[in-house]
Amino acid sequence: MISRIAHWLMVVLFLLIGMFLTLAGGYLAFLGGSFYYVAAGIALIASAVYMIKGNTLAYKLYAGLLLVTLVWATYESDLYWLAFLPRVATWLVLGLWFITPWYRASLKPADMNRTVNRKWIALPIGLSSAVLLLSIFQGYEQNGTGTMRPLPDTADVTDWQNYGNTDGGSRFAQLEQINTETVGKLKEVWRYRTGVEKTFKMTPLQVNDLLYICGASNVLMAVNSDNGEEAWRYDPEAIPSGSNQYAETCRGVSYHEAPTNYVGQCPTRILVGTVDARLIAVDAVTGALCTDFGENGAVDLTHGLGLHELGEYYVTSPPLIADDVAVVGGLVADTQDLGLPSGVVRAFSAITGEFVWAWDLGNPGYYGEPKEGEIYTPGTPNVWTIMSYDPELDLIYAPTGNASPDYWGGVRRDYDDGWSSAIVALDGASGVPRWKYQTVHHDVWDYDLPAQPVLVDVERDGEMVPSVAVPTKMGDIFLLDRRDGTPVHPIEERPVPQSELYGERLSATQPFSPLPNFHPFRHEEDMWGLTPLDQLLCRVEYKIMNYEGMFTPPSADGPLLIGGTMLAPGNFGGFNWGSVSVDADNGLLVAAPQMLAHRLNMVTPEQVAKAGPIAQYLLGPNHPAVRMDLNAPMPESREADPNDPYDHVRIKYYGWPEPFMSKLGTRVPCFEPPWARIAVMDLNTKELLWSRPLGSMQHTGPFGIRSGLPIEVGVAVRAGTLTTRGGLTFISSTMDATVRAYDVRTGEIKWHDTLPGHGQSTPMSYQSSKTGKQFIIVTVPNPSWTYPRDPETNTYEDSRSPRDGKGGYVIAYALED
Repeated sequence: MISRIAHWLMVVLFLLIGMFLTLAGGYLAFLGGSFYYVAAGIALIASAVYMIKGNTLAYKLYAGLLLVTLVWATYESDLYWLAFLPRVATWLVLGLWFITPWYRASLKPADMNRTVNRKWIALPIGLSSAVLLLSIFQGYEQNGTGTMRPLPDTADVTDWQNYGNTDGGSRFAQLEQINTETVGKLKEVWRYRTGVEKTFKMTPLQVNDLLYICGASNVLMAVNSDNGEEAWRYDPEAIPSGSNQYAETCRGVSYHEAPTNYVGQCPTRILVGTVDARLIAVDAVTGALCTDFGENGAVDLTHGLGLHELGEYYVTSPPLIADDVAVVGGLVADTQDLGLPSGVVRAFSAITGEFVWAWDLGNPGYYGEPKEGEIYTPGTPNVWTIMSYDPELDLIYAPTGNASPDYWGGVRRDYDDGWSSAIVALDGASGVPRWKYQTVHHDVWDYDLPAQPVLVDVERDGEMVPSVAVPTKMGDIFLLDRRDGTPVHPIEERPVPQSELYGERLSATQPFSPLPNFHPFRHEEDMWGLTPLDQLLCRVEYKIMNYEGMFTPPSADGPLLIGGTMLAPGNFGGFNWGSVSVDADNGLLVAAPQMLAHRLNMVTPEQVAKAGPIAQYLLGPNHPAVRMDLNAPMPESREADPNDPYDHVRIKYYGWPEPFMSKLGTRVPCFEPPWARIAVMDLNTKELLWSRPLGSMQHTGPFGIRSGLPIEVGVAVRAGTLTTRGGLTFISSTMDATVRAYDVRTGEIKWHDTLPGHGQSTPMSYQSSKTGKQFIIVTVPNPSWTYPRDPETNTYEDSRSPRDGKGGYVIAYALED
């Protein structure tokens, strides 16, 4: 009885899978894709038919399918085991049916006396296992160990005074007590809880035996950097600027020390830009508000921006300290709206808070505050991330965002196109632009420059070139001479696809860096899934979507939510605000990019209207695409319609990016791993020294289940790396809740430790002035984060993280005594 039930269950399973593969695989073949799936479906159906007949041809046909699958999987996977395994695993598991006694019992009497030759099944299983083992032990890519220069004859810097340690954001600690030989003895020595929950993206500062920390909503803390005991706390009572994931973010603070002849308040101070658009100064020693700064300790950054909504302008990044001025940009909501606040960059005295200059790119030649009755130019590209500074050249390196709206540029102004997604060198004293280099022309992919530019000296043709490395969301590193913006290595302008959207005007070419890129062209065989079913669905989606490489233009083809454009990389990067680090002694760059793709649908009001209730069901009644009425007349003033303050043509398309994930609910990406990498490149030679997946499946897995498997698939990563003179690079912001130390020269993991949650920040390091001990510091939020959005909370917070009310973690590591 049991054997008959099992038999018919397997028959039904084979028929259902076979019919799905035949129909969907036939559609894939019709779209110009692989014929494998339709052939596999037909073979499964035929095998099921012979199973019904009790004929031994069933397992022979299935064995043939296994052998064909083995050849096909070996060819398509290029012997990468994480690509090979899902292509064969399901078939191998199903094939076990044919070696069970239940299958033999299902045969017709004429075949019952025949021996079922298990070699038909064992042979492809054995061959598949051999190929899998061969691919597993391939290791990671290693090409060389890179440039080795003599150490500079300068005094080591032992504290961490800036967000990226140096003015130029190197994230390089000139410390070697913790090195490739000693790092195995690294242990946690103290742990501090902030008492502040939610986002914790901050890399702390360390100056004069104090560690400076900023939690969500800009709550400031200082702790003893030797033992983690709290010294002071200041809550600016900042009002969160909205409900999105950035609304409470504080990525960092800045430290300023007044000249020796200064006699006022706060000779040393901490400055922070807030999520309610203030610039605040507090005493670095006591945490008391510097009341002689601005107005009672704060500068109102909304001054000169005009009327705007809460959440349209705020500050998440630390001010840049350039000599005695504090330079601030701002995060401007950059979805599909027009008439948003200005992206102006402003400088204020770090001591008094008085206005010094403003770079308003819509008002060239004028660097003062707006004249009476005027405001800074609305809707210009902003600088939301971290800037860098070269004190010798007195140049500020500002990475700009893309102009709004993100995915359609038909109404952009000339200066929007001229300055967006560019690295701009501003004169530190006046704010006058000295040079610029645009990494994306007419950016309609949300490829704004998200990362702090990194200043590094590079050897070219025997000459040391003062350079700036510019990480991008495309996974490119643009390396420029920081004196004049010329490329250190030649950069090629290549033709790119053009748009068919109404009113769009894309650039005919885009710049491509000659340095290693971490986002290859995605082919159909790169599509991925846990089973043949989601593999097939992902391939069909890939063939339906518009995709012609990195600069594929957004499209509005087909019915609502079908088709669209694959953005690879997606708008999370590539690189993001965590930036990169360098071995500044030798000109080596350490990169930790994400490798995720997004699907972008642009919809017209006609498409939304045609979809009717379906649009409301899929998007929700409050989704902008559902609520928009693009035929309505424009109001004459903001008072008439606060949602559209300026007289521009309304946008004819609304776009939203979503992760390109399996549609079977497995919550895995639709293309093969790795989904993040860590790698080192030699900027002097353009050579990729090594590259390997970053992060394991320890805290991730199918269907949102934490697998606990230490398999390196490369998982989503939020921040960047710390590199030290000890030959190590550290990273702590992967989704597997682990801090790791890699050998910079070889890529070998030298040490790791499990964290209480998934980090969001870049580690830092310093040496105690009292004990001489080197510390490594990592921070972890509570609750933690997840990507994509947690299905239980519909946020980026991880609902499974323990929430004890004690806030985020600051964890210190040092060598055992």
